[in-house]
Amino acid sequence: MDIQERLEEGFQQGLERGHREGFNQGIEQGKQQGIAEGQKEGFQQGFVSGEQTGKQTFVDAVKPVNDIYVALSRWQEEKEQQQRHMICELVQKVAQQVIRAELTLMPQQILALVDETLEAMPGKTEKVTVFLNPQDLERITHINPELVAGWKLVAKADLPVGGCQLVTEDAEADASCDSRLESCMDAVKEHLLDEVIANDSEDRNV
Repeated sequence: MDIQERLEEGFQQGLERGHREGFNQGIEQGKQQGIAEGQKEGFQQGFVSGEQTGKQTFVDAVKPVNDIYVALSRWQEEKEQQQRHMICELVQKVAQQVIRAELTLMPQQILALVDETLEAMPGKTEKVTVFLNPQDLERITHINPELVAGWKLVAKADLPVGGCQLVTEDAEADASCDSRLESCMDAVKEHLLDEVIANDSEDRNV
């Protein structure tokens, strides 16, 4: 074999060995890179999955506690509303007793309510008929007959003590003490209930 053939054979062998080693090295590098990327991707997926599972576990664990908190808050709100209603009813009953006691001593106070009501009534109020509870009319007549002379007072049996109904040519109005008190108590109840709702809204926003 001459030198030329040996050179060609050596070149061919070197080429084949280089190709084989490069191929094997490429496979090994690809394998190592694939393992690294697979580990990285697996770790990332495992982290995300674990995070989601942890969040869901936390939500599931907290839900009963949150439900209890909501139920207690609702119960507390209802209890507070009931207490405020009870207080309003108690105040109204006490006020009614005080007013009736005052009217027993000074029944002419009813006519002061008549004056206030007439000022708020529309139309002509020159000709006014004032319907009163018979007992109130009797007391007013007994205490101050001159005051009665300035009004057209008529007894009406179905009116309660302190009750008063005005009738003019154009309108009618209720000047009863109970109706005045009811209006005042309605305003008080509305204010108290609005306060409960406002406080509840603030608590929920905290």
